[in-house]
Amino acid sequence: MNKYKAGLFVSLCCTGIVPFMAQADDYQTSVQCAYHHTLGDDAILMFGMPNHAMWHDFFGNTSTDASTTYETLQNKPATTCTDLADSSAYWAPSLRLPDGTEVRPLYQKTYYQTAGSKANPLIPFPAGLQLLAGDHKGTTQNPRISFLCNDGTGYSQSDQRTCKQPADGSTLQFNIGIQFPNCWDGKNIAAKPSGSPRKPNAVYSDDNGVCPADYPKHIPTVNMNIAYQFPGATSLDLRTVQLSLDPIMEGEKRIDQWGTLYTAHGDFINGWAPDAAKFMTERCMNNNYDCTSYMPYTYLDTSADTYVSNKEESDKNFGDSQQLLVQGDTSNSAEAGNDEKITLLKFKIPALPTNYPDSQLALFKYNVHLFGGRSTSTGAQMIYIYPTTTDWDEKSVTWNTRPVCNYKSYAGLYLDEAQRYRDIDVTSIVKQAQQQGQTEIAFCLSGDSKKKGDIYTFSARENEHYPSQLTIYGAQEQQYQ
Repeated sequence: MNKYKAGLFVSLCCTGIVPFMAQADDYQTSVQCAYHHTLGDDAILMFGMPNHAMWHDFFGNTSTDASTTYETLQNKPATTCTDLADSSAYWAPSLRLPDGTEVRPLYQKTYYQTAGSKANPLIPFPAGLQLLAGDHKGTTQNPRISFLCNDGTGYSQSDQRTCKQPADGSTLQFNIGIQFPNCWDGKNIAAKPSGSPRKPNAVYSDDNGVCPADYPKHIPTVNMNIAYQFPGATSLDLRTVQLSLDPIMEGEKRIDQWGTLYTAHGDFINGWAPDAAKFMTERCMNNNYDCTSYMPYTYLDTSADTYVSNKEESDKNFGDSQQLLVQGDTSNSAEAGNDEKITLLKFKIPALPTNYPDSQLALFKYNVHLFGGRSTSTGAQMIYIYPTTTDWDEKSVTWNTRPVCNYKSYAGLYLDEAQRYRDIDVTSIVKQAQQQGQTEIAFCLSGDSKKKGDIYTFSARENEHYPSQLTIYGAQEQQYQ
């Protein structure tokens, strides 16, 4: 291997860099994955042939090599991605400067996007789906490959440009954007299916998200942006930058080859946790809801939800209501004479993952994920969630027959009047329940006595929005090697 260098981290958001070919329509989420290793491997085009492919830089799943499959990604899900639900394998050719210095990328940020998902709904990524983008033999501009300098000159498909150090003196950064196909044939997981003719397993939709008849399955658009930095450099002539090509092999000896930026390409093997892939499309994209930087590892919808109300409504059941209401502070006995409403939620408890490294397992937490906000006045206030017993029926429970809320254990949620999805970290409450052998858990949602009379409204199972969920979510800070 030649000598190499790596620069310092500056995030895409901090440099004003926007996603490559961002689609203005429905929705996107994103995940950032640090660079992890470089190998002469390619599990898509040269499966089982280590050190026979061009040099590739790998991101995401830390075990990716020439023999990677969906099963290996799930059995060894350790990842450099910020969202631990993403154990996918991402890779791209290595980059070299004219003096032979190989520059390792700092990270890649992938935007999962869609166009026209209302008219053309997406399906979740199939397990282990392989995707290819770009042309490793390319000699001209490619509409699916883009180049970006952080000097304010924007994206282009041409290498006929020179990146300049930003005027504020920050580090020069160069990005390669790679857009993957978003229409799958519905049959072939392999990116290069066998048989004749050798048709790809996925192609691109039109701008409205309409897929060709023989590629009917609309999947999220994977837009991978690879970030390189050049500390101390004042300019970078893109015409002189090289990317790795397939080597000439003489037995096991390799003679490395290098091409221009027009040979840029990318590889992707889906390793998202199955529930995360489902949540991305069914709960977010197809509903025009932005789940940016949030994709749970797994989730279970509420098995029962309702609210109860005191005073003249103390014998009334609200099990058919499309709304869940919270009012007053039921933990404060001095408030008993005021109007009070308690939301009740019940869930089965999903199991935490077990096969991540201990350092990543420690990052997973339980959240109650619910849609709503403050529905009286403005500004943000606290409400609280408490454990309760599960021996209630949403179709019959009333204020007078409500379960007892355990006010000794609680978690808080600071929320305003915006109607959107919210998350309450209930990890400690759920783990206490598990230690007591529970496989099901219920919660009371109550208000704050500092704001008497305020009402908070959330969507019930009967509402058009999806019901509340008990999710498992894991996230980590970006790490570099």
